[in-house]
Amino acid sequence: MNFEPEVNSYEDICKILNIDPEIEPDVYAYDEEDQKAAASLFRLWNVNKAAWNGEMIDFNNDDQEKYETLYDLSDEIDLHSGLMYFTYRPVGSRSHAGARLLWPGITIAKHIIKVMQQDFVNVMKIPEKIIKTDNGSLKLSTMNFKSEINSYGDICKILNIDPDLKPDVSTYAEEDREAAISMFRLWKANKAVWNGEVIDFNNCDRNEYQQKYEVMCNLSDEAGGGSGFTYSSCSSAGDYSAVGARLLWPNTTVAKHMTKVMREDFINVMKIPTK
Repeated sequence: MNFEPEVNSYEDICKILNIDPEIEPDVYAYDEEDQKAAASLFRLWNVNKAAWNGEMIDFNNDDQEKYETLYDLSDEIDLHSGLMYFTYRPVGSRSHAGARLLWPGITIAKHIIKVMQQDFVNVMKIPEKIIKTDNGSLKLSTMNFKSEINSYGDICKILNIDPDLKPDVSTYAEEDREAAISMFRLWKANKAVWNGEVIDFNNCDRNEYQQKYEVMCNLSDEAGGGSGFTYSSCSSAGDYSAVGARLLWPNTTVAKHMTKVMREDFINVMKIPTK
């Protein structure tokens, strides 16, 4: 497939995959500020399938070309979109973004960012004007995250939500359904971690720099003593990121702790089950 001339809209993607472009996920279970992001992520996962054209992403093969892209998310980069391609990172067994947001070539990646720009914006950024708690104000309480959070149930207690709440994933491909539920849970965990603080991609002042980190995980079959997953390291994010606001963490200690508490959810999101 010659991707650039054949793909210039989401409808073109759907023709390749033979799916109805009008089909969207039910986003009722999501918080208001996450509903557009959930619908956009569904679309981007479909775009990713078309880009790979049936090839399986292999985290055991360092020779397979696969790239994660970094996006500049500051408002100054583009006042209309707030997103621009920044650079890329080649991926072997370790990734920040996970399989569903890796690309088989830089040319394809840059083209997709243009074609699906608004969907990338929706996934990568959180609308500030509606980041509120139930009582309409940001939370100000302090929290010792490692001692208070040791399960998803603990996350739900902090957010005062039902731990059995999950999105309807019937419109997703079978291999993406658990990933969609896990992403929903990770977005909830992220809200609890940030405790009402707004993630600011415009703050580059080193004297008042907002710390935020994205996790890199080893996804090879041998990782974690053969378990297929382990925390590898953290990368500091300033105005650019490969994962976006909903998967950034306020410090490395919390980030590493989260990969333990939400381990299966990280695996579901970052790896695609082999059929």
